[in-house]
Amino acid sequence: MALIFVVSSIEVQVPAVRHFPLRDKGIHFVEYAILGWLCAGAALRTWADKPARYAAGVAIAVAVFWGLSDEIHQAFVPGRSSEVADFVADALGGVFGVGGHHLVRSATNTS
Repeated sequence: MALIFVVSSIEVQVPAVRHFPLRDKGIHFVEYAILGWLCAGAALRTWADKPARYAAGVAIAVAVFWGLSDEIHQAFVPGRSSEVADFVADALGGVFGVGGHHLVRSATNTS
């Protein structure tokens, strides 16, 4: 989360992916999918006595809240912009990361 905050505080150009459509949204999605994955693991360890859906809900809430706060933060950073579409990519990435973590965890626990 600190890395996301720091990177959001500076203007970043990624020339290697300049020619890909929706490259910015893709970067947001991947960034928050990783955050969602990490939050899911942390929530599961923190609330081991709770159902997995509780930890997943907390992880999704944290990732989505951080995406919202990141977009608000970027509105005040010169050279950056705050966009609803970026927030949507953040939120979807977070949900995807949490879901991916759950699927991998379920697959490895049943074998």
